[in-house]
Amino acid sequence: MDISQDTNTVYLFLFGISIVASFIDSIAGGGGLLTTPSMLLVGISPLTVLGTNKFQSSFSTFTSARNYFVNGYLTDLNKNKYFILSFIGSSFGTLMVSRLSDEILRTLIPILLISVAVFFILNKQVKSDLSNYIVLLTPLIFLIGFYDGFFGPGTGSFFVMLFIVFKNQTLLESTATSKLLNFASNFAAFIIFAFQGYVIWELGIIMALGGITG
Repeated sequence: MDISQDTNTVYLFLFGISIVASFIDSIAGGGGLLTTPSMLLVGISPLTVLGTNKFQSSFSTFTSARNYFVNGYLTDLNKNKYFILSFIGSSFGTLMVSRLSDEILRTLIPILLISVAVFFILNKQVKSDLSNYIVLLTPLIFLIGFYDGFFGPGTGSFFVMLFIVFKNQTLLESTATSKLLNFASNFAAFIIFAFQGYVIWELGIIMALGGITG
C-alpha cells in the first residue's frame, strides 16, 4: 500500500490500528509494537513513522499522566528529576536515530521489534527485588528514555518494570510514574522530529483520536 496514492484508505486503516493498539496498551502495554510495523507496511518512511508515532503518543501519555496526577497517584517525590532524565535521554536517542539512513532503519526496526516482543514474552511477570541497587535507577531511566527516542515500542512497560523492581512501587504507582516519564520521552522526540520535518500532522491527529477511542 502506498500512502501517496491511497491516503484516505491508509488513514482509515491506521485509525483502526491505533484504536486496537491503545486498547492493548491500556491492558498490557506495548501498543507501539502494533502501530510501528503497520505504519511501515503502508509505505511511510522509517523516520516519519517514528516522528508521527511520537506525535500521536504524546497525546495519550499526557492525558494518562494528567489523570494519574489529578487522582493523586503520581506521588513519587523524585518525579521531576526522573522527567528531566527521560526527556534528555530521549533527545539524545532521537538525534542519533535521525542520522541513520532509511535503508539502515528498514533493516534495524524489524530486528528491534522482534527483540522487544521476545523480551516481553519471556518476562511476563516481574519478580525480582533490586531495591538494594537503587543507585542504578538514574542511569536506567536515562537509557530507557534514550531507547524511546531512538525507537520506542514497549517503553512504558520498561518504565513500569523499573519502578516495581527498584522502588517496590505498586503496579498503580509505577504505572502513574511511567506515564509521566513516557510523556517526557515522547514529547522530547516529537519536538526534534517535528523540527526536522518527520511528522505527518494529519495522520498524527487521526491516530491520536484513535488512541483516545481505544
